[in-house]
Amino acid sequence: MKQLYLILTAVSLLFQGNLKAGEKDSISANSIIYEKVYVHTDREMYSPGDDIWMKSYLVGGINNKLIPGFKNIYIQLISDSGKVIVSKMLLSKNGSAIGDIQLPRELADGTYTIRAFTRYLQNFGLESYFHKKLRITVAKNSFEVKNKNEKEVSGKIDVSFLPEGGKLILNAINHIAFKAVNIKGKGIQVMGKIVDQNGEVVVSFSTSYKGMGRFMMMPQEGMQYFALIDDYPDFVYQFEPAFVDGISLICKTEGNYLIVTLNRNLKTTGIQNYALKASHKGIELFSSQIIMSEFQHALRLYKGLFPLGISQITLLAQNNEVVAERLVFIRNKNDKAIKVSVNKNEYQTREKVKLNITSLLDPSDSIESLSVSVVNEDYLSASGNSQSIESYLLLDSELKGTVESPALFFTDDENMQAEDKIDLLMMVNGWRNYLWNDLEKYRGHLFPNWADYGLTVKGRVIKQWGGKPLVDGKVVLGPFSSGMLFEETKTDTGGWFRFDKLYLKDQAKVMLNVKSKTGNKRADIILNKPFSIDLWVNPIHIDSVCNDIDIPLKFYRDNYYRHVAESEYLVKSGIMLDEVKAVGFKMQGDGHVRLYSEPDISMTVLDEDINRYANILDYLQGRVTGVVVTGEEIRIRGGQQNPLLLVDGIETPWSDIWSVPMGDIDKIEILKSGYGMSVYGSRGADGIISVLTKMGKGEWENNWERNINGRLVTSFRGYNQPREFYSPKYTADMLSDPKPDYRPTLFWQPEVKTETGNIYIEFYTADNLSKYRIFTEGISKSGKICCATGQFSVSMPRK
Repeated sequence: MKQLYLILTAVSLLFQGNLKAGEKDSISANSIIYEKVYVHTDREMYSPGDDIWMKSYLVGGINNKLIPGFKNIYIQLISDSGKVIVSKMLLSKNGSAIGDIQLPRELADGTYTIRAFTRYLQNFGLESYFHKKLRITVAKNSFEVKNKNEKEVSGKIDVSFLPEGGKLILNAINHIAFKAVNIKGKGIQVMGKIVDQNGEVVVSFSTSYKGMGRFMMMPQEGMQYFALIDDYPDFVYQFEPAFVDGISLICKTEGNYLIVTLNRNLKTTGIQNYALKASHKGIELFSSQIIMSEFQHALRLYKGLFPLGISQITLLAQNNEVVAERLVFIRNKNDKAIKVSVNKNEYQTREKVKLNITSLLDPSDSIESLSVSVVNEDYLSASGNSQSIESYLLLDSELKGTVESPALFFTDDENMQAEDKIDLLMMVNGWRNYLWNDLEKYRGHLFPNWADYGLTVKGRVIKQWGGKPLVDGKVVLGPFSSGMLFEETKTDTGGWFRFDKLYLKDQAKVMLNVKSKTGNKRADIILNKPFSIDLWVNPIHIDSVCNDIDIPLKFYRDNYYRHVAESEYLVKSGIMLDEVKAVGFKMQGDGHVRLYSEPDISMTVLDEDINRYANILDYLQGRVTGVVVTGEEIRIRGGQQNPLLLVDGIETPWSDIWSVPMGDIDKIEILKSGYGMSVYGSRGADGIISVLTKMGKGEWENNWERNINGRLVTSFRGYNQPREFYSPKYTADMLSDPKPDYRPTLFWQPEVKTETGNIYIEFYTADNLSKYRIFTEGISKSGKICCATGQFSVSMPRK
């Protein structure tokens, strides 16, 4: 079992009052073994038939370092009804994996969710999975303009009020956070006031960001308090009575320091002793004693004491009872890992863009894995990209429940700094929503499936006579899928066998052959059901961990015009395909279709050949003069390379010669010379092997079945084999190409080469006049998050 370690060096601690530095200046702890999966997608808005390009990052939950070795990553595309539309499996190598999803063209309009996890994460529940909402919309010629405000849309609201530190304290200064949401859980803008039982206004308040805000009040004896919201006369919230004893814990940042202020009831006298503790992901950072003799006590903590991200400050009484608690977020916005720039801010259509990515890391560190997407901003949520690797690893994966547009919390707005946004979120979410509190119960436990990689094929072999297990039988996993080698094992005393850590691609076929020690093949193979992921997910759960995204109106318009332009071109030109060949085939007397006339050799595969030979190469070995089989290669009359392979008249990659079961083959024909080869031009120069199957002959329609003693052929879902993203290069002769180019994603590179500190990338703009956003995401060798954005516009059509 792998162990993850956190090493924290405490630089210094400055303080007021009686705070003293803790005993430890560094921490090295065997923490909870936890991991996180993040998926970078090229954009957030799609249409049926589009491709979702993606890259997964698998990191340690404590230090954000990429997890070495191999691991299976399971990815699903889920509809808003909970139906799993697409399932993929990626092989993570040293923490990263790439893949893609081609969306079905018949997909309905709706909000969909990308969900990703490992089998190890299943031990920690659905909250530990990665979730991201996407919008998939069919191109339409009408656009619904939604200009209603949230009140008109929802009609009802919910407002939560949360005293900082956890409790409302009597006769003390209390900071109270609040959040207002509509029935869909979206933050809305409100104004309101706090009144007492006499109707006197105590304080007014208003939201400052995504339905959140804060205000200050001091509750008095004998008073009751109510919250009223303007324009919502039915909403009334009554505060619980304030606590006579207790501490109000208030935190705020001040430059490089965190100011912690403790307030108690003004009428409380005497000395009270407390312990102040700080922890990060269940690891204690420091602990100090607090002696409180006045109504207020302030402490000044250096931020360097805290790791990046969320930490927890807890005030405990002498009996270790929690008096107050608060989450704080530590971030140095000037501590960037990478920088993104382009050679200019404005471009023409079909013009080259030069992108530069500069590493700002310490010389001892380096970028380990990096992905880049460049996308039309109209294909992002209305408020911008809703999620990033920084926001996921540091924020929403650390908190239970939903965070609305988490990436935006890391950007400064005109009216609010990122630091203030995140601090408000820490108050609203509260320590009860800190995921690591729940993970504490797993400390010291050992869970299965940490080393889940590769596919497993397991089952049992029983004799056809008597049904007894076949003991010490030989089981061979054959070369049925291209590129797959023989695997061999023996059955145990119960007839059980198992193959582990297999690498199969996409929807792969597997052939199993078994025989006894005496060579008897009269046995049946019974396979265990392979590991499979859910086909349906409760949509209530998805909504509880992942917020919807807002759709920009320009997306509907741009998406429609994109499809119109492509459709018109198809109709007018009819030349979307680069090359079209029309050929004639001839049905011969045996029922097979051939382009050539007569082969040099024609061999019919007999029933006894099916059991005797494992594959085509085995069958051809030594059977035909002038045909030499060596390993995985065939040479016909001294040819320079493998001959052309035809399967039912279709040119087929040579690697697929492994994928045709002997039981499916009717005939194998060989062309060594003559007119028949000339039909295929230079492609047939080294000879031709033509495989004619029973399916090609039409025998499938006659209910032909393949029953072979000691053999089983079945399919397994293998690893997603990612396709390469196509980005055109507009050379001088291509600038006038009439084919429309309205790519929403201009560029996608999931594995950027990062050998040097400076990375240079070139790509071309499309025909859209629009603004584009650059997203660069990755992880450094030390676990530092590499996240940077850039932008440019295409505003001038090429003349």
